[in-house]
Amino acid sequence: MLLAIPVYNEASSLREVFSEILDHLPEQIQAIVAIDDGSTDGSAEILDELSKEQSIIFVRHHRQNHGYGCAMIESMKIAQKHGYSHLITMDCDRQHRPEDLIRFLNVDPDIDVVSGSRYLPESRRQGHAPEDRVEINSRITARLNRRYGWSLTDSFCGFKRYKMERIDPALFSETGYAFPMEFWPYCQGKGLKIQELAVSRIYTTDSRSFGEDLDRRRRRYRYYLNTFRKAEKKFQVRGSRA
Repeated sequence: MLLAIPVYNEASSLREVFSEILDHLPEQIQAIVAIDDGSTDGSAEILDELSKEQSIIFVRHHRQNHGYGCAMIESMKIAQKHGYSHLITMDCDRQHRPEDLIRFLNVDPDIDVVSGSRYLPESRRQGHAPEDRVEINSRITARLNRRYGWSLTDSFCGFKRYKMERIDPALFSETGYAFPMEFWPYCQGKGLKIQELAVSRIYTTDSRSFGEDLDRRRRRYRYYLNTFRKAEKKFQVRGSRA
């Protein structure tokens, strides 16, 4: 099993975060790949040092920032190339608890996608989630549920486990934050089995930018919807309801 972690300008906390991950790393996870997505704050150098210190850590560097979706697609391609049965993805901005890694491994390995949810009743909370993110997540999740007859509670959590046998990363093209909006229609079209797993909702800062004008709520929402509609056409998906 492979653990993939996208990194972009997280130099201030990288060493501590990776130390916590290694402290809670289940033995079933054989390697960690960090995708440095064009960091400019020294993160790249720290990752290289960590890789030299820990043989289990491997690093892929991007010369410039390509986007969250690009890191996800590359992680899947790496897992596929090296024959890993499952891939786990998690963020390194302290919004995901390394202690939860073992819980993803305890879920039935035949489930195609184990998707973390920060909005299940048993999800623990720390800090306050930005209102615009909660609202957009809620609206998009409700739309997915109406379209596909699902019962998701969180459509944007990056803490996930993928069964690589059922994932073809060559089919994905969305490199930005809207990657989930391409991934969910793929799941519907391929008939993948999805199970949510409660994870903590942790927000210690709300300073993350989505870049350019996507920090505007309406434009970000339209961007997500446009990506979703294109993905449905691409994967020839028809929802159960419009």
